[in-house]
Amino acid sequence: MRRKCTDSLIYWKKNPGRKPLILQGLRQTGKTWLLMDFGNKQYEHTLYINLETDRSATDYLSVPHDPQEVLLFLETCAGKPLRPASSLLILDNIQCIPQISTLLTSIVLDFPQYHIASIYKGVVNSDSFSVHDFDILTLYPLDFEEFLWANRIADPVIDMLKKCLQKETPVPEALHNRMKQLLLQYVVVGGMPDAVQTFVDTKQMDEVLQIQRDIVRSYEDDMVKYAEKKDKSRIKECFQSIPKQLSKENKKFQYSVVKKGSTASKYAGSLQWIEDA
Repeated sequence: MRRKCTDSLIYWKKNPGRKPLILQGLRQTGKTWLLMDFGNKQYEHTLYINLETDRSATDYLSVPHDPQEVLLFLETCAGKPLRPASSLLILDNIQCIPQISTLLTSIVLDFPQYHIASIYKGVVNSDSFSVHDFDILTLYPLDFEEFLWANRIADPVIDMLKKCLQKETPVPEALHNRMKQLLLQYVVVGGMPDAVQTFVDTKQMDEVLQIQRDIVRSYEDDMVKYAEKKDKSRIKECFQSIPKQLSKENKKFQYSVVKKGSTASKYAGSLQWIEDA
């Protein structure tokens, strides 16, 4: 699947002043797939370690170690050679280790020749991950142009559409009708990669709907997993009110829609948790 963010990754690789990369974004936007695809196409070796599932790696990296020892450990853990310039090291779910930023900056300070990319589920805390120490990219769901690419609309066609928009000239009727159809499909399918790929492969909306439901369920699972116990129910209530909030003519978030008689003092923190996640 073609993504615009790939161009930024290639620029990062070629930049002699590169810093450790952090690819942040919502769950299910394709962060892991994108970095793995980038690594497999741009490097001889791609080393991948998931800190959410690999407890031995998480436990080891949670305490201070010499940077060279850390690189040797990660190489052994991944089972592939870690070489300057020709290897990409991917650390997934770095949010599982609060002090990971200190570790990464110390490694790059001593060994800047290594290419290290990390995946952060959500949005990084600027207090822990400074733009002075990290190159931070955000991966969003597919936009409409990426949706067109997924549906095999050729670049010359898209370029012609852009020119028509820029010059404010009519689009040929047949193409206009096809674009209207695709736009309607995009509105229904959305931009989550799994849903888009399923739609492209099957054209079965019931399968797409099931994937969309699974994604929503995974978000709710995260609320149960990561939120404070006292806040879980209110966070979930705020999240589940979003469709009703969007259906209103007044798009301002209204706490009374969450629960009758509710106020900002009760739910503002829960709403902020969803935004920060």
